[in-house]
Amino acid sequence: MSAPISRLSCDSFGVGANRLLLPIDLAKCPLEIFPLAKGFAKPEGGEIELLYVLDLQSNASQRGVYEAERHLERIGRDYLRPAGKASFRVRAGIPHEQIFAEATAARADLILLPVHTLSIWRRLAGSGYGETARHLVAGASCGVFVVDVRMCFNCFRHWEEEGSSVQWEA
Repeated sequence: MSAPISRLSCDSFGVGANRLLLPIDLAKCPLEIFPLAKGFAKPEGGEIELLYVLDLQSNASQRGVYEAERHLERIGRDYLRPAGKASFRVRAGIPHEQIFAEATAARADLILLPVHTLSIWRRLAGSGYGETARHLVAGASCGVFVVDVRMCFNCFRHWEEEGSSVQWEA
């Protein structure tokens, strides 16, 4: 039987994380990853950095950056407290390149990478994880812990108005 997510820690996996980089997609935000991220960050002096990479072609406007920063701060406040220090960064460009650059700049010990669980049909067809996950696992200068996530929350859609309630999408 597996341990509840709240009891998981980096020690359970033999991985230490003084500086944890957590890249997330705010349009498909996996809220279930945050308790695991808190468990991976060291209780004393651990730091979690949330990273969102804007696609240069679609939404790299000044408004897009402001919106993303606002949503990252809300995630930190609502889902990462009382973990150690949380910081937020928005970059624009090709996701795996920007994640590499931020991991280097932040001197990350570990990248906690949420990936959406593949459908049974994609698994049968032999499709592995996406390009970003493959590049990160193959070329990261620090550890990469890939976590399958099932649920996603669209921060942009649901947090446009402060009064909206959280809704999950499968």
